[in-house]
Amino acid sequence: MYGRVILTGLVFDFDTATLLEESEQTLSNIAKYLNENADKQFYVVGHTDTIGTFSYNYGLSGDRARAVIKALVDDYGVARERLIPHGVGPLSPVFSNKDASGRDQNRRVELVERMQ
Repeated sequence: MYGRVILTGLVFDFDTATLLEESEQTLSNIAKYLNENADKQFYVVGHTDTIGTFSYNYGLSGDRARAVIKALVDDYGVARERLIPHGVGPLSPVFSNKDASGRDQNRRVELVERMQ
């Protein structure tokens, strides 16, 4: 990992922070990496597209980051103190929000290494 990674494969119910069952394999892979690198700490950063208000998207992105942490801690035994949630809403897009494909890729969660 080089500073940050997009956690592809995490799927949420539309307009919610509820992780869907199809996220299980990705969560398992993330937990394996985290447990193999127990000396590292991370931010879990949620991102959204620009549909809806900034305030709403900012809150949703944070809720999704917290949902990922909850799953990693509760279901995979990752130490909670190693993960800090943050939501940035639509502030850091990787593609244009002008079309559905770009918006889809902007709705993501990233793992960002924290320097200790």
